[in-house]
Amino acid sequence: MIIFHFGKHSVPLADIHDIRVDYKYQDNEIYVDLEINGGAQLSLNLPDSLTFMEQFMAHIREVKNIPAQS
Repeated sequence: MIIFHFGKHSVPLADIHDIRVDYKYQDNEIYVDLEINGGAQLSLNLPDSLTFMEQFMAHIREVKNIPAQS
């Protein structure tokens, strides 16, 4: 089971039902909201959103067998 770590949170991948990503291109900001088992939602701040997205992108690359670019 893969667990995402960000800030003080550790969330198993199986517990995440959905994610919502909001971005402000001109401000260079990205924010993630996670829907967790039981209907709970976590709204991540900017640093935690970036950490989550970095880990999520690495997970997608692993699952889809897409090598990281150098």
